[in-house]
Amino acid sequence: MKILVLNCGGSSFKYQLLDMTTETVLARGSLDRMGTDEATLVHRVGDEIRFRGPTDVRDFTDGIRFVVDRLIKDGVVSGMSDINAVAHKLAHGGELFSGTVLIDDEVLEALRKLAPLAPVHNPPNVRGIEVCRHLLPGIPQVGSFETAFHRTVPAKAYTYGVPHEWYERFGVRKYGFHGASHSYVAQRAAQIVGRPAEELRTVSCHLGSGTSVAAIAYGRSVDISSGFTPQSGTIMSTRPGDFDPWVIPYMAEQTGMDNDTLSRELVTRGGLLGISGLSGDMRDLEEAAEQGDERAHLAVEVFCYQVKKYIGAFTAVMNGLDCLVFTGGIGENSASIRARIAGGLESFGVYLDVRANSALSGEGVVSTPDSRVKVAVIKADEELVVARQAAALLRSSHS
Repeated sequence: MKILVLNCGGSSFKYQLLDMTTETVLARGSLDRMGTDEATLVHRVGDEIRFRGPTDVRDFTDGIRFVVDRLIKDGVVSGMSDINAVAHKLAHGGELFSGTVLIDDEVLEALRKLAPLAPVHNPPNVRGIEVCRHLLPGIPQVGSFETAFHRTVPAKAYTYGVPHEWYERFGVRKYGFHGASHSYVAQRAAQIVGRPAEELRTVSCHLGSGTSVAAIAYGRSVDISSGFTPQSGTIMSTRPGDFDPWVIPYMAEQTGMDNDTLSRELVTRGGLLGISGLSGDMRDLEEAAEQGDERAHLAVEVFCYQVKKYIGAFTAVMNGLDCLVFTGGIGENSASIRARIAGGLESFGVYLDVRANSALSGEGVVSTPDSRVKVAVIKADEELVVARQAAALLRSSHS
């Protein structure tokens, strides 16, 4: 069974073609800055780069057609019919979807209606599905929701202190995101430390342009930093995270900005970029902070402080901690950010091996041998999780 996994963003998309018989990645790639003169695409077959460079891809139709044509040209598939399903990584399922679904007209219309819950993510997700249905007719389209892993979060953790009819009528509650990432790293961490996931209390820190921290008790998500939308929780690259909601009507009154303008400001000019005034990229901020930029230093400090605070809170929620995991672009690649966050947690049983942390390339354990809590760095394989879920759904529907 060959499954094409797509993750469609506003101006980019990533893809992998997997052979689920062996769970082997046959081809993968990414398109960035789609629709601009700086659009670039990288396409790999196995570990070999077959295409890298600028491209005139203007939209998802051009991009997905290019990918399918390359797969055929490279001999990865003999034709479109060789692709058994397209699995879409979807941001927000609201209360309507709690698992993996076959996408039909009814599901697609429901996804369109969910757009306000994730205005940055859901619309391009929907557009990717529409394009695939047009270009790949007859091939099953499967949706896997980032919110699904957190369906085990109890009501006491997902309920907001708002009028209850807001929840009953409009679904206002905490949902949580990065489910595929948190699900994968919890299982992988168990393999690395040599204990079943069902015996571990794990805090998973997905740190990247989007960030979330999850409490995973004995294999089940029990709390998550992100809430009603992916804009909540810790600060992120350009997203604000949690703050007093009364700031919004206050700023509307002070500036005359309407809801759309305020929302756009918060999503595109908040977070690390908003605090630093320089960049939403942690690499830029760490470099600037080392050169004495005080606002860049503050942005880094706020980010690490907020992640650390969630680790402490979730350790209390689970009545202990066995494994602390870092993943995502920042979590996997910045030893200094990991050190800032994990340092000072000795009272929780966390002892970071400074040398191992600095020297690590790839994934591994970066805690000291005698640390009660194991600290691990793991490269999340979200596409594999999505493909597994899609394959399981297809097999069950044919049984």
